[in-house]
Amino acid sequence: MLALALGISCPLMANAYTQADVKKWLEENKAATVSFKDGDVITYTDRDKIKAFVPPGYESIMNFEGMKVVVRDPTDLSPSQDYKTATTKFQSKVSLASDGSLVGYVAGEPFDVASLKVGDPTSGIKAAWNFNYRWQGQGLSSDPVHWVWVRAGGEHEGHELRKNKDYGSLFGGGGSFNRALWSSYKRVYFNHRADLPDQHYKLKGSMSRDTEFRELTSFYEPFDIAGTAFMILRHLKPNKADDSWAYVPSTRRVRRISVEAKTDSLLGTDHTLEDFFGFAGRVMEHDWEYAGTARILGVARSRNPNTVFTGPNGWTPDDDWELRTTDVFIQKPRSASHPYSIKYIFADRQNHTSYYSAAFDQSGELWKVWQQSRTWSEDPQGLGRKNMSETASGLNINMFQSINVVDVQNNRGTLVPTQNAFYPKDKLSKIKRGMDVNKLTEGK
Repeated sequence: MLALALGISCPLMANAYTQADVKKWLEENKAATVSFKDGDVITYTDRDKIKAFVPPGYESIMNFEGMKVVVRDPTDLSPSQDYKTATTKFQSKVSLASDGSLVGYVAGEPFDVASLKVGDPTSGIKAAWNFNYRWQGQGLSSDPVHWVWVRAGGEHEGHELRKNKDYGSLFGGGGSFNRALWSSYKRVYFNHRADLPDQHYKLKGSMSRDTEFRELTSFYEPFDIAGTAFMILRHLKPNKADDSWAYVPSTRRVRRISVEAKTDSLLGTDHTLEDFFGFAGRVMEHDWEYAGTARILGVARSRNPNTVFTGPNGWTPDDDWELRTTDVFIQKPRSASHPYSIKYIFADRQNHTSYYSAAFDQSGELWKVWQQSRTWSEDPQGLGRKNMSETASGLNINMFQSINVVDVQNNRGTLVPTQNAFYPKDKLSKIKRGMDVNKLTEGK
């Protein structure tokens, strides 16, 4: 009653959703009839038309008075020809070792999605490996990346980010901004590169030795965090822990950080390092279960160059929502100290990118829901990006646009939109300079 009196829009409380509710929704989704067509604008009065295609926990965030959800028919979002060629060449040679690690993997899609079956004990980890080795080209770069704490209720018109002439118009709707950070981000894949068949599917040089990828995040605003940076190195050996380093200006030193930090709250946000892209952890640290397929509405081909937010709490993208068929698989952490009991991940069946995920706490109650928005590289929003390679046409990547999490138990969210995100093909010399650990001190 107090929330209603104050005009605060509250999401569905976590204890209203259990894992049994998700399983029930998956069954209803299979039988649901599509009653909308391409280009229809769904408003609050006819929101029931899309109910069966909005994953559990997100319906109350997506549906609100004034909503205008533009629905789109599914389109072809299959990966690049390089990735397809590598899949054809190597997929038949890939298998699982007794511990779930990959045997014979070189590049492309590890496992045919047609082989994934509910009840098959190997299908969950196969889906996880497909997701891990989805087509990403060289990797994502973006500057700036915003990290925005948004709490339900109130408004943020007076916040400095809202006043910013370049990006302020993107942050509409309600919700109060408690804090906003600015950073740059870059990830580079060194091995299993389908686009490098003439280099044995990897980058040249010693940096590629036992390295799947490196990623660098550098913060430069506000002043109290400026210069802070961290780098992660993911090893090719599936059971080898990541190497991680951080630079904090007050110490003026680069320090190794604990691998356990990837499941801690990241800088006080509602994200952990492991949550990004839907799942950014190590596959072998979890058990996996395949839950089948589901048709969901996702921002797969954004009509906007950057995510535009709306809604009573400013958590919801104002965009086109395409009906996509996804593989649903369940992450089950083995560590007793992990904050989640399980996490559902919905990944596109064509290209394995994630649009949605939902985590349950250790008591079995829904805790967090993530929505990811993406831009298609072949659309003007993608091809027109600065720094995209001269051969960007045909890249065929569902380009990362934003990842937005809502803590439904505590009525708060964290938005992480990228601006000017692109997927370059850099010279080796530039990659070596940019991914060196010494790079961490450049913001000092």
